Amino acid sequence: MAARGAQRTRSTEYRALHRLLADPAIGGAVVLGGIGMGKTNLVDEVLADGWPAPVMSLYCTPSLSSTPHGALSAYLGDLADIQDPVAVLRELNRKLTAPPRNAGPRIVLVESAEYLDAQSCFVLSLLVQNAAVKLVAIGGAKLEHGSVLATLAETASLGSIELKALDTAGVRIVAEETVERPLGTGAVRLVELASGGNPRIAKAYVASCLDQGLLFRDESLLHGQGVHDPVWIIARPQPQIDIRLRSLARELTRNLPEQEQATLRLLSLGGPQVPALLDECQLPYRRLLDAGELVLSDGSISFVSTLAPLLIRDLATQQDSARLHARWSAAKATLGLERNASEVLWSLEIGVPVAPGIVLRLAEHAARQLDYSTALQLCTQGRLAEHSEQGALLEAHVLLGMGRHYAARALLLRLIDKLQDPDLLGQGFAYLLEVTTNIGLDNAQIASILETWKHRAEGLADANAAERFVQLQQAGAKILGLWARVNLQGGKLPQPAELREFLDDPDLPIQARIIAMVTLVDVLSNAGQCRDALELAEQTMAMLQDLPEIRALYELRVLFRIGWNLLFLGDYRNAAQAIEQYRGQRVSSIQYSQGAIALLDGISELLQGRVQSAITTIAEAVTELHVVDTAQLLATAGNLYRVLVARLGATVPEQVEFGGALNSWDGDSVLPMHLGEGSSQRRIFARAFAAVLGRPFDGESLQDFPLVGREILFSQARQLGDEALAGSDAGARLHALAAAQQGSRAALLAQLIRLRAAPDPGPLEELADAALQKEEYLVVIEAWARAAERHAAAGDPRRCGALLRRTARLLEAQSMDPGKYISRVMALTELTAREAVIVDLARKGMNNAQIARALTVSQRTVEGHLYRVFSKLGISERAELDEAVQDAGIDPR
Repeated sequence: MAARGAQRTRSTEYRALHRLLADPAIGGAVVLGGIGMGKTNLVDEVLADGWPAPVMSLYCTPSLSSTPHGALSAYLGDLADIQDPVAVLRELNRKLTAPPRNAGPRIVLVESAEYLDAQSCFVLSLLVQNAAVKLVAIGGAKLEHGSVLATLAETASLGSIELKALDTAGVRIVAEETVERPLGTGAVRLVELASGGNPRIAKAYVASCLDQGLLFRDESLLHGQGVHDPVWIIARPQPQIDIRLRSLARELTRNLPEQEQATLRLLSLGGPQVPALLDECQLPYRRLLDAGELVLSDGSISFVSTLAPLLIRDLATQQDSARLHARWSAAKATLGLERNASEVLWSLEIGVPVAPGIVLRLAEHAARQLDYSTALQLCTQGRLAEHSEQGALLEAHVLLGMGRHYAARALLLRLIDKLQDPDLLGQGFAYLLEVTTNIGLDNAQIASILETWKHRAEGLADANAAERFVQLQQAGAKILGLWARVNLQGGKLPQPAELREFLDDPDLPIQARIIAMVTLVDVLSNAGQCRDALELAEQTMAMLQDLPEIRALYELRVLFRIGWNLLFLGDYRNAAQAIEQYRGQRVSSIQYSQGAIALLDGISELLQGRVQSAITTIAEAVTELHVVDTAQLLATAGNLYRVLVARLGATVPEQVEFGGALNSWDGDSVLPMHLGEGSSQRRIFARAFAAVLGRPFDGESLQDFPLVGREILFSQARQLGDEALAGSDAGARLHALAAAQQGSRAALLAQLIRLRAAPDPGPLEELADAALQKEEYLVVIEAWARAAERHAAAGDPRRCGALLRRTARLLEAQSMDPGKYISRVMALTELTAREAVIVDLARKGMNNAQIARALTVSQRTVEGHLYRVFSKLGISERAELDEAVQDAGIDPR
């Protein structure tokens, strides 16, 4: 399995090595690449494909590199003195010519050729020049000018092949073939970051994730039933360092000089370092940069692979760590550099005290960068909660950011009894408000929190502080009531004017303002006022950029609303750009955002008619959100998944239908941030899709959710003929909804519904052209197909065929699901069995008379069949047949 994966991902290099060995004018090849890049696998695969086994295999090592003819010593046992190059060459020639002789070239394989000694290099070059052997040298990452290997490649006329890091597609192939499971997009990205594109690291990483149960598949989804591909994700991006990974770490460092190993240890313990510090420590790094093991980015040197530092760190002994820390600390002091989070954790780990203020500052910075794991380690190892109220509050903030809302609530309830600083106490209650808007509480609990909040103001001696505290409490109580009316069942939705009046208060505390703005975005979006909602969401995002202390708590939920509204406006290009900015370049941000990103991707595919890929992507979103759901989107994704399953006619299993099977993970699960759907099922869009499923909350119906209702009515209208639509309430309601809502998508839908009631095909074709410019592909195929029907009814089959050919091309290009009605319309282009035979013969070059003789029919019959074929396909001559039948998807060959 691994060999096939390597061959598939290295097909270009595989063919190149074949060519070099087959070319008599070339002496062989040097295969270059970093440790674990698959050099040996590539050579083994090529040599196994029809080439004779090597007549000599030389294994070079650093210790032999200074020994004359050291690499050749295994084949020179009969010589008393191996210093004489003439005697060595004679002995090798004798062994090369001794029977048995293999058919084909005699191949000498050199492993770790970067450590080849100069004398062996000279002898091997002579053998190649005399055509006695073909040489295959497996070397380091690159040919260094003036090195022995570079000299050998030049004098022996060797071609070179460089194995570079795998791209995303290559990583997917290697990872999926290693674990024999299809991985989600986020999982592949995690493997890519963990491995840095190194296939050996990628294989070990995913294999350990599999062994440790970190590969997670949501068993409640419909896997293996033809509904969608199964989706596996990586539930925790950092596996335990097991025997496999520890062996890999030793292999990656085994042949490195001790000083380079020390460089890697320092970077694994202390994190990225500026070159000046490594220079001050007299630790080499330039060859490791050239080899692609390290990278210089933003002025600091770090590992290419995110897994590599964990592996190297695991190998470091306490003595190694302490010795390096002293060396690093002296260099840091000399250069006057500030410490980073990894360095402080390193100090705390070996017992070197660090001022709590430094630990707090770095933990706050890590939280702002979404690196909650590091932030929490700093909080706990630095014992910040014991040193200050601010440290205790930061730990609650970090737990909130990680999605561990229940742990955050427990900590906050303890803290509010101890906090004395009024501003920090107010922030503690604000965080409790944040918890409430994520997991929900019953009315009695909410009333108790608000009453306690109000009561604590009575004991404040500072009148100004008390006033600020009361103001925060009142704002919190009011926004909680408004939020509950939007996001919980039973309350009457507030009008936009009510929320705007609340936001007009210039003294409104910032978190209450942010929650109110997000709430208003949802109200506007639900009503189909997506342009207004988008503008407000973008204002909220801009505001958050200036609030680093709370940005991470709200940024993802605001991003989702920006993407959602751009998509439902029909602004697909800007939606793609907005989503791409948050797709994640770091491990922490990928896990944090992947569920929301996948849900937006799935909605985009669905709106564009790519139903099959949409359901797979949304299944991935559901799976990801079961692990991390900081934006509270799981119920929305789950209900949308159920809508699509029902749409495809599949039977929904009980646990998916009611969402109960996945709410039972305990605290020991590999999914520590799991909440289940219960915490988000009352969100407004989750309720909208519940209404679509026919299970609305009490007192609600689909009419309470105009935006989602528009899309559902459009999907229903697509399956109806124009007469049936004209006689239904659905058509009138769809037109009314779309006409009242904002965005090009709504406008095009309203126009489509209006034109479907008219007999003239011309305006429908004009609508299709306008929709094509907006990339509104479902509207395009609907307009073309309905116009084609009108042309057919008017006795113009040729124009009908031309439009349906364009429809077929677009359906194929965009991988769209045409729907049942469009599929029936497309049947207008289907050929009868006799027509298909005649088309096949005509495409082979036979004229009408020849076809008639072949089929024993009259020439007039053939002409009649071809006339009908040309009309169906919208063409006028034989030369267009090939393209036409392929466009229509009816190629009879």
